[in-house]
Order: sequence, then C-alpha cells, then structure tokens
Amino acid sequence: MKPLKKIGIFLDLSETDEFLLRYFKKLDDVFDFDSLTLIHFVALENDSEDLASLTQQLPKPLEEVLEDEVLELVEKVFGKKKSSIHIKIALGGKLDGLIKWVDGEQFNLVVLGKKAKESGTGVFSSKVIRLTDSDCLFVPEEAKTEFESIVLALDFSNYTEKVVGRGQNLANNLSSQLLPLHILKAGFQYFPYFKNQEKYLKTLRNNAESTYKKIQKKTGLQPELVCVEDSGNPISQTIHNYAAKHTANLIIIGNKGIGDEDDLLIGSVAERLISAERQVPILIVKPD
Repeated sequence: MKPLKKIGIFLDLSETDEFLLRYFKKLDDVFDFDSLTLIHFVALENDSEDLASLTQQLPKPLEEVLEDEVLELVEKVFGKKKSSIHIKIALGGKLDGLIKWVDGEQFNLVVLGKKAKESGTGVFSSKVIRLTDSDCLFVPEEAKTEFESIVLALDFSNYTEKVVGRGQNLANNLSSQLLPLHILKAGFQYFPYFKNQEKYLKTLRNNAESTYKKIQKKTGLQPELVCVEDSGNPISQTIHNYAAKHTANLIIIGNKGIGDEDDLLIGSVAERLISAERQVPILIVKPD
C-alpha cells in the first residue's frame, strides 16, 4: 500500500476551511507529509458573462485574488507558508476536468469537509468522492481531532485488505485502537417468519469469523472481530451507530461492497455514510 505522502485538500473559501486545515495539521504533525495541495474550484465558465463582470471589478486577476486568500489562511493555521504546500485555483470549466487533473496528480488522499449546518454533503463534495480514483477523507465540521479509536468496516470484499492496511498505518502513527467491525446482514425484516433465525445468525457469524482469521494471518491484524446484526437498519446506520457508541474518531470503509454492481462509482453503504447527517469522519479507500 502506498504511504500517505501526497495530499490534496478541497477548500471552498468559507469558515469551514480553517477547521479543515487545523484538523489536517494534526495529521501533518504526525505524518510530516511530503506535499499538500490546497484546491479551490470556481464553477464559472471561462467565457461566461458572470466571470467577465467579476474580473473587471478586481485590482488583479481573480486567480491571484483567490490564491492570496488561501495564503492568508495557510499562514494563520501553519504559521508560515511551507515549501511543501501548494495552491491550485481551478478557474472555470467543468468538474470532470478538475477530477482528471486530480487523478493525474496521483494524490494518496483527497480531503473534503462538510459544514455543520449543511444538509447532506453538497453536490460538489459528493461528486468529487464519486469520481476521483484517490482515497477520500470526508470530515464533518467540528469532528474531533483526537484519534483514540478507528472503526474498520469489513465486508470481506476485494477492498478489505486495503481497509485493514490503511487502518494499521494510521493506528501505528496515531497510537489508535482499531475496532474491526462486520455487519451481519440477515434480512429478517423481509422474512419475519424465517425459521431458525438464531441458527442462521450463528452461521453468518461463524463464516465471518473464519474469513477474518484468514485476514488476520495475512495482515497481522490483532484485535478481535466484532459482529453486529443489522436489525433491519441500513448497514451505514449500524456502522455509524457503533462508531458513535464507542466514541470512534474515524470510520474506514471500502469504496464498494460485495453486493454493489460493478458499474457503480461508489457503493451504497459508502454513499449513505457521506450523504446523511454524520459526525464521524469517513475514509473511503479506492482500488490501487
């Protein structure tokens, strides 16, 4: 697995940016990332009347004005502009073009924030997470910057080993406790008169634990697996409830699960985790 050395952070020039950078500085203090690129996207076409009208009123090009604002924030949070911090102002054009640039940069991690009073992720953040090939860290505003415990949401899909590897890397550097979690999707709500429910759940649990032991042997992961029944709730809700109950500061999940179609850009569980009102940051790992 590639180490976390090259990071991209999306800013929207709102009050959320300062929180997001201070949150990330906690990680930088530990990891000492090689490079950090702050990205701001202006969703205006280059030849639009709005853009032309706006630029005529500015003392210098809009790109320089926006870059100055980002530089002020960098100095406020980091004390001074580090040579490892870069700024990318994407002025005009379509988001698809920016995503192509992002993927071309081969960031090890792309970070996005969510305002506390905002309903849902917002169209922009949601699209970025869906489209980019980079791992994505989604940080709700006011999320805790301590990392005592990290939930590993395991469904034993092709992403499981990468979820474990990313979790181990973070836990080793942040001295965090790993909480491996598997949701037993019994589906009894669809078949309320299903006979031998306990026996069926036991079979699901035994299969999960057997598979997990193979993962442990391959990765060296030590903590025991916790299996939780979905109880008819969406898996995303069960994962988040478990994380909140155990005061976890991060959930790591694969981009897609076993039940997701190949043509989906992002799996249903990951989609719900970033779309609903959540307080725990989510790290979505993508294919290498």
